[in-house]
Amino acid sequence: MSTVVLAAVQFSRRLGDRAHNLDLAREHVRAAHGRGARLIALPELFSTGYFPGAPISDEYFGWAEPVDGPTIRSIGELATELDCFVVAPIYEVDTVSRVYYNTAVLVGPDGVVGIHRKRHVGSIIGLYERHYFAPGNLQYPVYQLPFGRVGMSICYDRQFPETFRHLALRGAEIVVSVNNVGSARRLGMWRTEAQSGAGSNGIFVLTSNATVEAEGEFFGRSMLTDPFGELVAESDGEPGVLVAPADLGVIEAARMHYGFIRDTRLEDLGLTDESLLETRMSRLGFI
Repeated sequence: MSTVVLAAVQFSRRLGDRAHNLDLAREHVRAAHGRGARLIALPELFSTGYFPGAPISDEYFGWAEPVDGPTIRSIGELATELDCFVVAPIYEVDTVSRVYYNTAVLVGPDGVVGIHRKRHVGSIIGLYERHYFAPGNLQYPVYQLPFGRVGMSICYDRQFPETFRHLALRGAEIVVSVNNVGSARRLGMWRTEAQSGAGSNGIFVLTSNATVEAEGEFFGRSMLTDPFGELVAESDGEPGVLVAPADLGVIEAARMHYGFIRDTRLEDLGLTDESLLETRMSRLGFI
């Protein structure tokens, strides 16, 4: 069966109140699972709230935790109990390098599957992301799940078309984009970016966002877009869960006559057939 049910969670957090935010997230994950979801996306920085929009303070560095810290352990326990997969974005500190990242962690029934570190760290007026986050150093990993191959992106990443192209070339069928997005300009681009990323690469794009809170006018409107660039489902601006099915079987049909992946000039992306083949062979367990 090629259809999998996907879900995007959106809610309003309390800045720095990890226990409250985690409780809300777990509640929404349970609700999504109860409606059949196998892959569930939480919003960017779901456990801490979006602190880069506040005045700079060293306090926020103390909110970071490793991938194997208490937040991901809690989400992992829930994923094990429910037999589902959750994309849980946190403020990460690498315990070896002591470098800080904006990170999405893919958690499954057997623990952490993999991570994506935000590649594009914004320099937007009034937002101090570059003070707190290093650019992600893992490029664009794709992970094989029982129902399909999944890649991730974080907020500003989605505004760079190469994000979706790199992930698609590496075999992603579903890209989960987690966000904290407000502003009228961003709203005007919101659907277009997801629909373009999905349609020009023949993939599903699942987009989660936060909703209004004291630290930002986040507008919610989580959505699922299909490989033809069509909007499958979209939520409103209220806290809740968007649940929708994705038939991965349509990816082949979407790419059959529209060869965006086939016709990509790999050298323009700094790639070769050999480098992509090595990535695919590694993912399949041959090397």
